[in-house]
Amino acid sequence: MEGHLIKYQVNYLEDMAGDIPTKLLPDVMEAYYTNRYVMTRIHGFFGQFTLSQLADLSHNSVTTLLNFFGNKIYCTGEKGELPAGISEIREYSVLITNDTLRIGGFLSRKAVITSGEVAYDIFFIEDIDIKNPNITTPYYFIDYVLSDFRVQLSILKMRLIMVQHEYTSFKSSYFEIPEDYKQVSKETMETIINNLFTKE
Repeated sequence: MEGHLIKYQVNYLEDMAGDIPTKLLPDVMEAYYTNRYVMTRIHGFFGQFTLSQLADLSHNSVTTLLNFFGNKIYCTGEKGELPAGISEIREYSVLITNDTLRIGGFLSRKAVITSGEVAYDIFFIEDIDIKNPNITTPYYFIDYVLSDFRVQLSILKMRLIMVQHEYTSFKSSYFEIPEDYKQVSKETMETIINNLFTKE
């Protein structure tokens, strides 16, 4: 199975996540894109934390997988739902501009997102052809791979910037749910994710 591997630098927009300094949190996100799957993965805490979002494009659904200190759980959302813990953008408008910027080696086009009284820029790449590339993000309305964007996981506000791209091969097993993961409800998954970054 062939596809695109893109690595993003993770920049946290606040210094603290609850009691945790964000400088201790993972600073790289990997995104894997194939004709059938999109998967994002962020891991850290010396290998004790991995959060993956596996989208099956044929079913338009996303499975969230969490491994924290050996506890391995997953949940699968309904068709069209955002992954567990990801905040949606409410009452937004999108302005696609002709402004461009080279990011991660690719010419990227700017869009301005306005939500309420907040406006900010995101960038996307028209030269990479991928189906439904943003199914794991709130930017499902953008048909191109994002190179610079914001996302909020629980209370974590992040800006992700593309730093590396390669077209490579993946094992199909990479996009399967491991047998040692236990299924939980989306509500349970979101509670656990929130508790990782906030006081109980």
